[in-house]
Amino acid sequence: MGGAGSKCCGGGGSVPKDKNDKYLDEIEYESLGVPSIDDALAPAFDMLATVVNVNNAMVQTVETVKLVGAVLMGAMATELEIKESSVRFVVVKEDDAGEKFPVAEVIGGTGPETTVLKSEADYKKVTETAPALAAVEACSAQLLKLNDALKEASMVGVQVGAGNRLKYVAGDVADDAAKKQLADAKLAIQGFNNSFFSVKYQLVEMEMAGGGLGKAVKQMVEDIKKVVSDIKPALIINFDALMEGTLDIKPDLGISHSKLANTVPKKVKTCLDAVFGEKFLTTGDPLSPGGLIAALVDTAKQCAELMSKFNESKDAIQALASNPSDIVTKTQEAGFGAFEAAKMPGKVAANVKTAMKTPLILADLFKTIKEVSTELKDALS
Repeated sequence: MGGAGSKCCGGGGSVPKDKNDKYLDEIEYESLGVPSIDDALAPAFDMLATVVNVNNAMVQTVETVKLVGAVLMGAMATELEIKESSVRFVVVKEDDAGEKFPVAEVIGGTGPETTVLKSEADYKKVTETAPALAAVEACSAQLLKLNDALKEASMVGVQVGAGNRLKYVAGDVADDAAKKQLADAKLAIQGFNNSFFSVKYQLVEMEMAGGGLGKAVKQMVEDIKKVVSDIKPALIINFDALMEGTLDIKPDLGISHSKLANTVPKKVKTCLDAVFGEKFLTTGDPLSPGGLIAALVDTAKQCAELMSKFNESKDAIQALASNPSDIVTKTQEAGFGAFEAAKMPGKVAANVKTAMKTPLILADLFKTIKEVSTELKDALS
């Protein structure tokens, strides 16, 4: 971690987050340069970083189910391409056999020449859907800013990270000019990620029309019934021990997994993997790794453990900002002058406030677990 003056848990960058985007940006905080204070806060920020990662893993798993369900309905998706630190994104579609082909390549900028059409008939659906077209055009403009920033900041590269989002990789940042270039590149990456989410979301919405996770799973079941008519899905949930870390959830498709493995199309298998895990079709375990249901169970366990750990340290975290005169003394002992020391209590209070975001994120995650589990139950009943 490290870095100064950042906001916790979101971050607008040059483009505000889409209201539907539940992904949390990496949290950066100001390292104060007072070892006794920084060392005391480090475990709290490590915990907060873990909570953010848990949240994002859950968000990615839910988004994957929505996407593969929408693809069953004919939705288009997006892929990022990086070549020599230059980024572009491709709108793709899957055929009935589950093979992908490009619909359009967006190279960045404004105007029609920035979009290279590969399948005009398919892309016409985008141009005729105002929210989707607006999202693509806005993202294309941000893509130009991103590529310009990456050219300017030669020490910065990008990689595709979790959730099909870009993350930066930086080399040596030795002087103020390089620091400014890095800051501009990070802002451009964040702005692009925010706008790119809107593209992904709107392409899914073209088919889902607000149906969300439940509609995606219902579509999966409908497609299975086309080839295996005797499927009888069900799901039982008990939330009584959720806050203690136990999600009692029992899914059942009412049919042999081997029968599904041998009969359903590739795109349906992808959806089954997203819901029940990558080993479901070979072992029959509906809570196998990589699936949404396993993620719900694991997230509940992690949330309870993290909440317990936070509660044990909460008083000590808050106490760090409770004695301004002690903070000033420690700051002066660390070699700071009187002016810098006088500002330090406010900086410590700001860091403590950021560290106290942990239980808020965990509370939202517990709520998400309930909402997603209930949607699954309704879709499978």
